[in-house]
Amino acid sequence: MNCYCCSGLLFSKCCQPLLEGVATADSCLQLMRSRYSAYCCKNIEYIFQTYHPGQREANSKDQIAEFANSVHFVGLTVSDWSQSLAALSGNSGSVSFVASYINNNKLETLSENSRFIFSGQWYYFDGEITASAALNIGRNDRCPCGSGKKFKQCSQHVISGALAAAEQQQRR
Repeated sequence: MNCYCCSGLLFSKCCQPLLEGVATADSCLQLMRSRYSAYCCKNIEYIFQTYHPGQREANSKDQIAEFANSVHFVGLTVSDWSQSLAALSGNSGSVSFVASYINNNKLETLSENSRFIFSGQWYYFDGEITASAALNIGRNDRCPCGSGKKFKQCSQHVISGALAAAEQQQRR
């Protein structure tokens, strides 16, 4: 299986060793890609542990889980990244990317310029997020997950619509 992070590598050779704690990220780019894969796999603990320790209090596991469990990620595009491990530059890095996901039967994209800090290992520190308008996905449109199926026939994204349907049922 190809890795969720869209690197073109096999999951077992890319992000899986990081998510399982067998390896640590060699770069801020590798950490960002593994965090994306962790969201895809709903690995809340990994996402939480890769926050910089000074940022964990503001990002609870419950908040992470609520988001990860309500969407289906369908794509990642990295546009730029840089890092420095020189004492003068503060052992930091940045990654700019666009993540696409299905939420409540809409395609949403999130653009972020993330900041990372190296302190014995790479940690996500924070990011500037730019969200764009969600696009409605018609029942007969091709599913944006890449399955090739019509949206109404694609089961890969069910989780993103199931939450909305459950909420509608509760309101009735």
